[in-house]
Amino acid sequence: METVIIVTFKIKGLPLPIKIASQKEPSINQIYKMISDIVEANDFSGEIQFKKFLQENGQKMFIYEIGERKCVVLVEKLEKVIEFDS
Repeated sequence: METVIIVTFKIKGLPLPIKIASQKEPSINQIYKMISDIVEANDFSGEIQFKKFLQENGQKMFIYEIGERKCVVLVEKLEKVIEFDS
């Protein structure tokens, strides 16, 4: 069965969440690098600090603070169950 990993970044101050699809689950260092890139691209100020990790039913949630902004990173594993023919 094929799986896809969806990584969603929700950062206070950004109008929409940022979603990234991958075949491999990102490491903690890769998640931090993605947050750093988002912070730099949007001229946010403040130190990035890890606050909490939650896990339930194959989903992981990482909570960070960027200065006064809250950042939630959701990592979801989706499995392909049925493939439709076109």
